[in-house]
Amino acid sequence: MIEELQDQLKNYTPELTKLVDFDLFWEQTKQELKGIPLNIRCDLSAYPSSEIEVYNISCQSLFNETLRGWYILPKQRKQKIPCVIEYRGFMSCVGQPMQYLNWVTMGYAVLVLDIRGQGGQTSDTHPYPAPYLPHLLTHGLLDQTIYYQRRLFADALRAVDVAEALPDIDNRYIVLSGISQGGALAMAAASLAGERIFMTFADVPSSSDVFQRIKEEKGSFSGIADYLRLYPDDLEQVMNVQTYFDTMNMAEWIKCPVVASVAGKDQVCPAKNYFATYNRIKSQKELFIYPYNGHEGGGETHILKKMHILFERISYHVKK
Repeated sequence: MIEELQDQLKNYTPELTKLVDFDLFWEQTKQELKGIPLNIRCDLSAYPSSEIEVYNISCQSLFNETLRGWYILPKQRKQKIPCVIEYRGFMSCVGQPMQYLNWVTMGYAVLVLDIRGQGGQTSDTHPYPAPYLPHLLTHGLLDQTIYYQRRLFADALRAVDVAEALPDIDNRYIVLSGISQGGALAMAAASLAGERIFMTFADVPSSSDVFQRIKEEKGSFSGIADYLRLYPDDLEQVMNVQTYFDTMNMAEWIKCPVVASVAGKDQVCPAKNYFATYNRIKSQKELFIYPYNGHEGGGETHILKKMHILFERISYHVKK
């Protein structure tokens, strides 16, 4: 079944939707982000372990929003260490530090920030013009410069800036990891950061083949379909804005190895949609398919695979 799905989708490359100013838009976004001071603050948090340090961390991002989350690392460090940046799924908060300890037990640091406006400690205070629905993906969807997804993609890149600025981190080993929305943000950050990233893990990723996601009303993109039912005359402008946030339009910028996963019965982020991005990645890549799984993907089985892959890759790199 895995081979059958691969054969069906290995050549799935729907036509790119990027507009003429796509590259300029993202270059201007990166420049705008550079002009915002990081303002990193780390406050030690009590944690019942003599082996682990946990910090409440905050920084500034696009529209001067304060991003908040965890910075977790092993207490015994003889030198600078790799950092895994974890990106959260849709409407999930950073939770508690213990859920990231798989990376810390390997000797790596973890940086995880709440997604703005999704119920955690990070707000989304810069205003949006009407009309929009309560669904987040409809906020600002007529203007790519203020659109909600631009804020998230910029925040994903800002997390890389923060990791590189932390004194305990070896900047040669910045690793990105995320599931669903988090997988999309990992792909976006890998695209925008280029050679600064050592490796990217993207599991059941969202934000790929976006026109099809909206058409089929899959996952969070059903909110955009709801908007278009109310405002059908906005169709062309809505779709134009979406082109800036489709990872298939960014994939060629990725320079690092990518390890991705999809699930054959995923009805939230269907495997087919991610192939629109995966098939355009030019760097080293590997894909794991879980044919009988849904949006949960490979779960703990896949997490362990990622741990083995990263450990081996970093060990090989250090020996060189």
